[in-house]
Amino acid sequence: MKLLCLPLLVAAALPWASASPRAAPPMEWITLGTKGGPVPNAERSQPANALVVSGKPWLVDCGDGAMERLAAAGFRPTDVDTVFLSHLHMDHVGGLQGLIGLRWMMGAETPLTIYGPPGAAGLVDGLIRSLAPTAEIGKYEAMKGLDPAKMVKVVTIRGGDSVDVAGVVVRAARNTHFDDAPGHPIENGSQSLSYRFDDGGYAITYTGDTGPSDAVGRLAKGSDILVSEVIDLDQAAANYDAKDMPAARKAAMLKHLRTQHLSPQEAGRIAARAGVGELVFTHLSIFGPTAKEAPRLIFEAHETFSGEVLVARDLDRF
Repeated sequence: MKLLCLPLLVAAALPWASASPRAAPPMEWITLGTKGGPVPNAERSQPANALVVSGKPWLVDCGDGAMERLAAAGFRPTDVDTVFLSHLHMDHVGGLQGLIGLRWMMGAETPLTIYGPPGAAGLVDGLIRSLAPTAEIGKYEAMKGLDPAKMVKVVTIRGGDSVDVAGVVVRAARNTHFDDAPGHPIENGSQSLSYRFDDGGYAITYTGDTGPSDAVGRLAKGSDILVSEVIDLDQAAANYDAKDMPAARKAAMLKHLRTQHLSPQEAGRIAARAGVGELVFTHLSIFGPTAKEAPRLIFEAHETFSGEVLVARDLDRF
């Protein structure tokens, strides 16, 4: 059990979390934002995670609110020099301009390297261009001479790629969140990635957004922690059935939710096949408070996975 929430006595008493002492691993995972989807939520910020390597935070997805949650976790934007993006949906990248702009305004001394799927470079170029009015003002202020474009580097990652970053081996797998049907060529930004981070014999795999995927299972094989998205399909279907939208659009959305996201049982099935040590749910596509919904998510995941299942809250540490 690797949940490191403080205070530990409180965490251990909660119905969806538990804790026990263990020697510190080389990496720590902080769920900065645990909300699934683009609709803002008072309890859960949008998807963002900090992977802490030797005390230094990397961001894994950067949804809206990530900078505030990063501060609450005890870090500054200038502490971050590495970002991994799973895909380019707005809920996963909405805080990226804030990271780029705040690092620049705070005088970051090292460039920011952003690893992401095809399309990430175009996204970042647009964000940098959006900073032009502020840069113009900065010519007459303390930021004179600083160019935000020179402070960012984008590295395109595709399924099957592997990179070594500061001794951490990072592998990517293309998952099933997007398909390759007409209108979704995988080189235009609609390639969705899952990541595995290996350091010192310790491994954390992050599904990002995906549906059932053998590739994700292979990627996660033997991981200590599988950090997975999860959706309550019944609640989601009821929510969209109640919406006043064209029938064709509603049908397409429901198909997307059912086939390109993971139910607790499906996430548990991936965890079981991969033989992971622990399954952690984030990107919670649920419609009630985490404390209320978590026990049911855990119960349903245990239908297919016998290991420990935890439901993350914002700022939980694993």
